[in-house]
Amino acid sequence: MPLVVAEETYDWKSLNNISDTALQLAKQERFSEAAQLLNYFATEFEQIPLDREALSLDHLRTITSTHQRALEVLGNDGLSTDEKVRTLTQFRLVVDAMVSEHQPLWGSLETSIMATFSQLKSNLASGNQQSFNNEWNRFLTLYDMIYPSIQVDSDSTHVKRIDAHISVVEDSFFEQVSETTKVKQLTLMEEELRDLFDRVKEDDADPSLLWVMISTGSVIFLSLSYAGWRLYRGEKEKEIQRDREK
Repeated sequence: MPLVVAEETYDWKSLNNISDTALQLAKQERFSEAAQLLNYFATEFEQIPLDREALSLDHLRTITSTHQRALEVLGNDGLSTDEKVRTLTQFRLVVDAMVSEHQPLWGSLETSIMATFSQLKSNLASGNQQSFNNEWNRFLTLYDMIYPSIQVDSDSTHVKRIDAHISVVEDSFFEQVSETTKVKQLTLMEEELRDLFDRVKEDDADPSLLWVMISTGSVIFLSLSYAGWRLYRGEKEKEIQRDREK
């Protein structure tokens, strides 16, 4: 079994499985084990012969920064379980984006993200600024989870246009314009987001099934990932012991 794992962990699918297992551990509040598995991910990631045509330097920086952020959040005892799970989900999605040619997992957030715009417009119509702000913050939280994924999986120009729309709404001047202008701005942004999600193939099944994939994980993937991690840790301990004997 260890030999098989050692051979399989040099491809993106195995790294995808490792990131999924780390997410499951975080959901179980086994943060130390999740962090150890992320360190194992880093070791295996470094050994992959990278295809520069498939993985640009920008993509590499996105993956490594998301990985580093996940490690930092896991090690911060002052953060809530929800925050740690969100950050691990963000990492899980960006790794999946490198693997999936069709229906990447980040697309499963389309329903939740697009629903915020209907609510935002309702809040504008009712003049409820506090509810608008709350819903806007909810959108930013959801969008933050998929942002690294769309950076590696979408056209950079498209992402920049959405960033520009967000900056407009975040600007203090936005509060001073008319309701009609605000609705128009949100509508333009909504269209950009729909274009972003159009690349995700629609499934007749319940969209929540994609989240089931994230929530349940796989016993097989869990055992394989841990087998590989134990193998790596065992080799490190042997090296330390040999050094001591010398």
